[in-house]
Amino acid sequence: MLNGLFAPPFSPIGRYRISGRGQGGVVRPDPVNLQLVTGDTHFPNGAVVTLAGTNTNNQGRNGHVVGPSKVKNIIFVDAHALVTPGSGIESNSPVAQCTWQRAAEKLTGINTPVRALYSGGNTKVSNPGDLIFTDPVAGMEWDADTTNYSGFYRTVPTVTDALSSVTNNSVGSAGFRTSGGSQLLRAGGGVLNNSGTSAGPACPPAMVLGIPYVPMAAVIGVLDSIGTYKDDTNTSSTQGFFARAMRSVSGHCFPWHKQGIDANKIQNQMVAVAPVQKLLWQYVTDIFIQLGTNDIAAGADLATMKARFLDLADYAYNTVGPYGCYLRIHASSIIPRGTLTGAQNTVRNDYNAWLAAGADGRLTKYHDIITAAGDYTTYPNDQIHPGPTPHANMAAVVSANMVPYVDPYFEARLAA
Repeated sequence: MLNGLFAPPFSPIGRYRISGRGQGGVVRPDPVNLQLVTGDTHFPNGAVVTLAGTNTNNQGRNGHVVGPSKVKNIIFVDAHALVTPGSGIESNSPVAQCTWQRAAEKLTGINTPVRALYSGGNTKVSNPGDLIFTDPVAGMEWDADTTNYSGFYRTVPTVTDALSSVTNNSVGSAGFRTSGGSQLLRAGGGVLNNSGTSAGPACPPAMVLGIPYVPMAAVIGVLDSIGTYKDDTNTSSTQGFFARAMRSVSGHCFPWHKQGIDANKIQNQMVAVAPVQKLLWQYVTDIFIQLGTNDIAAGADLATMKARFLDLADYAYNTVGPYGCYLRIHASSIIPRGTLTGAQNTVRNDYNAWLAAGADGRLTKYHDIITAAGDYTTYPNDQIHPGPTPHANMAAVVSANMVPYVDPYFEARLAA
């Protein structure tokens, strides 16, 4: 029983003395617990999509790049909830039940899709607020640094019901609405036949879990429009500075999951108001908090900013990840924007200084991206959101900073 929901069990790994800050040839125990093992996973964050016409089915496939270790025990997680566009408020919607099917494709060696089962059955029904987990995909392992695919087929009761969606383009994103049958096990794998259908939505899993063969870190980004991708290109290789950074840390994917959308605030991600997203934190080693700029409204004060951040940070600080260590906490600086008043800039500067000083002992790593973000007067569409070049520059800073954290034991605190 984990945080009020049943989920795949952890195996205890006990306490290990960490020496050399994760360096110097320290031998780590073999991983035994489920964790996030790929990039391109997202908590749903798009507007709900009505099927309409005669369509009650939605199917597609999405690619995922594996981190720097081969992985086994592959499990797909789906969330029947979303981060509301335009606010970031977590909502247990859409309101209708949804019946899920999943499959996995390995594109190295074989490309025959393998059905994912749910407690031995082909389908699983989700209700608002649910997280659902497949069984480990039988006989499937994904090699390090490879791109492999998750397929989905989901059904709602009537054509007027809605499905959740994701605004981000994963590797090879594909999705369409149809009245046709499932193509999850199509011969030879590959692109689906979407003739006679209507478009989208694509539906990458909330997470792809597994057990790596060697220790491997993974991160959740808690993000607003700047972190998710607004005014950056939204592709399988870009999609905002956070995704850009995690796609290549020392040349490897740092497995990543996004929780965020435009207009998001720390206030809307606090533990009491966003509980479903927090249930996924136990499957990573690191939390990256980019939020904050939208909390600096008129009348904002430093004490409130600190309290909101500490609500998230304290939860992460006391959450044990897959290696028996408490989660490491990262935060990026709030970049300048043209809409802030002098008083608001004072709050921003003081808050950044507080983060840089360690956030009252909670912060593992501060990522200063202000210089890389450039002059806000040069931003393409407003004075808030950087364009693609600053996103690439910010990503380079974060990617370089994340290099030592590829080791999940680096600067980690062991749980008692």
